[in-house]
Amino acid sequence: MSRLGSLPRLFVLIGLILGGAASPVAIRAQDATPGATPTVVNPVEKVALVTPESRTNQGWDQQAADGIEAVAKRRGIEAIVEENAGYEIEPLLADLADQDVQLVICHASGYQTVCPEFAAEEGIPVAVVENPNAVAEDLVSDIETEAQEIAYLAGVLAGRLTRSGTVGVVVSDEPPTWNYMTVGFAEGLKATKPDAQLVYSVIGVAAYGDAAGGKRVTDQVLAAGADVVFGMGDGSTFGMIEAIRAHNAENPDDKALFIDVIGDKSQTVEDDLLLTSVLFDFTVIYEEMIRDLETDEFGKVYTLSVENKGVRLLDLPQSVPAEVVEAVARAEAGILDGSIAVSAVPDADGVRATLDELFPG
Repeated sequence: MSRLGSLPRLFVLIGLILGGAASPVAIRAQDATPGATPTVVNPVEKVALVTPESRTNQGWDQQAADGIEAVAKRRGIEAIVEENAGYEIEPLLADLADQDVQLVICHASGYQTVCPEFAAEEGIPVAVVENPNAVAEDLVSDIETEAQEIAYLAGVLAGRLTRSGTVGVVVSDEPPTWNYMTVGFAEGLKATKPDAQLVYSVIGVAAYGDAAGGKRVTDQVLAAGADVVFGMGDGSTFGMIEAIRAHNAENPDDKALFIDVIGDKSQTVEDDLLLTSVLFDFTVIYEEMIRDLETDEFGKVYTLSVENKGVRLLDLPQSVPAEVVEAVARAEAGILDGSIAVSAVPDADGVRATLDELFPG
């Protein structure tokens, strides 16, 4: 069953009179006036978001779910959030098609193939994560979460605050999102404290919700001397935090700090443990995506960036010295003016090669 025909499109038919015969030509309706607001030709009333785990993880899944609901509320439209969907989502997508949704945001790199295939079959636009090759006009858009520049700032922060000179990075797997941030963080650390050591550990394959694994690996990183840990893992970060909390209870004069990603756990984690988070705000691109869908401009790459504030650091605790805050601000200014360039490394082999180069031995 194809739903291409169910999506309203506005066409202007122009008759070109050639020798008395009228030849209709379909073109997209638009205002040719420079700077004019694009014409809405496909009003969006219902969108859906599919995410693999629970939004209660205060990370990847929650930020997306909260983001699309916030955008839907502002625009007065309906948002369907399908959380805990796992990765076998074909039946769920079919159900959404029956509900006449006009956009499905497929919020996981594990949906990179199934969602474009669904879009091609059903004619329902989708957005995927980190698969720019799937982009198709009017049908498939891509969301890039290249947060390496903000992670660089987190690395600057870690370099200024580490006492032991050893910093840890713990990841739940090696998807492009984590890889970008690992390298950005490492470059910021190296630029700030050239003699620092970095301990890099992977919990496992797709161990995003493995809290026990997060605790085990973080225990190892702390035992290796790290006093600042940058953790990327969704639900597994709760295990990382548990490990640091236990370490701090046993070592009150030698506490470790945690840098989180994507979400904001500041209401549930103590200030002397949670240093900051590399926050993802998806509302920025969800707004743009829906506007583009309404004006027949859908089918492109949308990127969270420092410039559009789709990525930023969570406000730092008051305990962070003013000179450290100023150092982070200077680094951010350097990124914005182009004087600081941060590498974008999406693959695991590239991450390991970069870390070996930055921190030999």
